[in-house]
Order: sequence, then structure tokens, then C-alpha cells
Amino acid sequence: MRHRAARFHRANFVRSAPLLIAMSLLASISSYAQDAVRPSLAGQDAYNARQEDVSRIPYNLLVGPVRLRVGATVGVEYNDNINYAEVNTKDDVIVTPNLTLDMIWPVTQLNTLRLDLGIGYSFYLDHSDNNTDYILVAPKSQLAFDIFVGDFRINLHDRMLLQQDPIQEGALSNVVDYGRFENTAGVSILWDLNKLLLQVGYDHYNFIATNSTFDYLNRNAEMVGGSAAFIVNPTITVGAEGNAVFTRYDNNSSSDIGILNNNKDYSVGGFTEISLTSNLKARVAGGYQWIDFDQNFVTFFFGPFGINFPDHQNLADYYVNGLISHRINAQITQTLSAGHENQLGVNSNYITLNFVRHAVSWNILRNTLITTEFFFEDAEESGGVINESFQRIGGAVTIGYQLTPHLTLGVRYQGTSKDSDVFLRDYNQNRVSVDGTYSF
Repeated sequence: MRHRAARFHRANFVRSAPLLIAMSLLASISSYAQDAVRPSLAGQDAYNARQEDVSRIPYNLLVGPVRLRVGATVGVEYNDNINYAEVNTKDDVIVTPNLTLDMIWPVTQLNTLRLDLGIGYSFYLDHSDNNTDYILVAPKSQLAFDIFVGDFRINLHDRMLLQQDPIQEGALSNVVDYGRFENTAGVSILWDLNKLLLQVGYDHYNFIATNSTFDYLNRNAEMVGGSAAFIVNPTITVGAEGNAVFTRYDNNSSSDIGILNNNKDYSVGGFTEISLTSNLKARVAGGYQWIDFDQNFVTFFFGPFGINFPDHQNLADYYVNGLISHRINAQITQTLSAGHENQLGVNSNYITLNFVRHAVSWNILRNTLITTEFFFEDAEESGGVINESFQRIGGAVTIGYQLTPHLTLGVRYQGTSKDSDVFLRDYNQNRVSVDGTYSF
């Protein structure tokens, strides 16, 4: 019997990037839609606006037409529970040097190449066996190429990350190294018809575990999607969206750890975006999701023996998400997001997730930026080897101070707590870090 009443915590640090990208696109739609005939998001006017934005990007190195911004960071963090454990917790001090490179290159009048790359390494002072065995690649790293052709904007991209911190995966406990490389490469095409915006895209996704414990998660996926947005008036946009994802696991036929199921994931729904004022915008999306898995069980191996654990073979559920962006005044801005969704699991076919996130930026002190974050999530696995229901809650406070034009100092506290209905899978974690960033 699951003690759902006893569960109180849960946070979805999980990727809100698609939602934020959609919000950014639609926010730009609203800002352009102040006239009956607005400038195209894909034509020459859009390119000219992009060039003006490029000219304002801060840089510290100019090589011909290429603008570069290079920075180096050294961070020191104390973590009181590096193994995300309920008992026998391990604490450590972690030193992480990082190098960031942002590059933008107007290759031709209508083509722009952009590179955002962050690389680093982590040293554990007391548990050196947890040092990274490879160069870490920051989650926002990407190579993107924008092409403007008439009323079309074509974006070619390759987004990658290489990380080992398990904090983003709420279903994991008692783990230090969740090493994985993720790469998403594809193309998206936007067709601007003034009142109607049509967008289609294709991506190929790869997940490669760098830790043999998680080899069973190695997979690739083909992702296709599209949307149609209709600008009703300068403050309201409505539209429809649909996606299909076809996932195949590398170790589907044989594995010495586990076997998860190949699957087909479909979703279809609608969205609306409203500019209530020039400083307050909201977006709501919702629809239905279907996932078909090959089997109604997952297999995990214990030594030479494989055991099948019951799981749901099919999912049919709604999805909904919302985002509110509010500029309170010139110094304070906030965002609030919430949703219900289903994701592929790490111990089961899928996991159902409900989440709330809130973030505030406080620019109230000279040369100082303060950000506060809060998150809560409630999740339930579909079955599988652990068949866990859990909640996470947490937050963070970050203070950045511009000491000189080239040097920024930062302090951050982050706390996370997990409450699970499975024995020895709760944890509490506190992290305090300081860092210095030098922009060359």
C-alpha cells in the first residue's frame, strides 16, 4: 500500500526547454503583432532585427565578422549527500573548473552560425573515485545555423550535453554517477504567413551512458512535430500542435543489466498565448498523449538470471502545461510554470509527473543579481523493478556580483528533499557553492 498521504516533496528540475522555447517564440509573435500587418518573423525584416541583436551582444574577441565571448569559471561546492541516500550519506567538496565559448558568425547576409559551448571537469576531494572520467559539456551547448529564405526561417541545430549529476532525474536514489551523453540534431522550418505561423521539425536523438550501470538506457529516437499558430489579434494567439517520437533501445534484445521496451509516443493538442499587458504574458497548452510499448513488462538481471517485472504496455493520458511570465517592475521579473506529463522511465516503461516551478530575478542592488527558485513535483512509475511513487521539493538562491568589468563572483545554495514510498529511497541534500568567472 503506497503512503501517498505521507509524501510531501518533489521537484521537476526536468527539462522545461521545449516549453520555454515555445513561450519565447509566441512572446515574440505578440510583440510583433501590434499592427494589422506585422513584420515577418522569417523575412528580411526579421534578419535585420537579428543583426541588430547581434550587434548588441557583448563580446571580448572579434575575428573578422565573428564575435566571440570567452569566459573561465572556477567553482567550489560543498555537498552533504553526494550519493542521494537516506542512510550512509557521503559528503564532499567538489572543485569544478569550466570554460565557456559563445560565438556568432553572420556567414552571409541571410545566414548566421552560432556556437554556445561550456566544458568543465569535477574533482572530488574526499571521494576521488567519483572524479569525472571525461570532459563535462554544459546542457545549453549547441551549434545552430539560421537561414532566411523569403517567408521561411530554417534552423539547423545540434544540441548536446555530457553530465553525471543525477539531480535532474527524480526517479534515481543512492547514485553518485549518472553519466550520460545526450545529443539532439535536426532541422526546424518556420513559414510566416502574417496571421498564420506554420512550423515543422525533425530531430534525431541519442542517449549514451558513460557509466556501465546505466548501459540499459542507451537508445536513439526519431522525433517529428509541427504546429500551426493563428494570431487572432495583437494580444491573443491560438494554435494546434502534434508530435511523434519513435524510440529504440540498443540493449533491447540482450543485456547484462536490464531491458526497457521500444515504444511509439504520439501527442496532439492545442495552445493559446495571451499578452494580458506589456509586462504580463501567459501560455497554456494541453492535449492527449498515447505511448505504445513492445511489452507489458521490463526485464532486469541479477547475476545470470533475468526477472520480468510487470509494467503497463500502453498509456493514454492527457497532458497540460502552463507558463506565466511577469515583469513586475524594472528590477524584478518572475516566471511560474506547472504541468502534467508522462516521460520515459529509468526503472519502468514510463513515469507520470505533476510539477510546479517558480523563479524570480531580483536586480535591486547595484552590480548584483539575485535569483530565487522553487520546485515541486509528484511522480509515479508505471511499474517495473522498483515501482516507486515519490515527491520532491526544493529551491535555490543565487547571488552574482560584478566585481570588475571582467570578474563576476557568485554564491549559491540549493536544497532538495525526496519522499518515496519505497524503503531507503528518501533523501535530503544541501549544496553550497562559490565561484568566480573571468570574461577575457
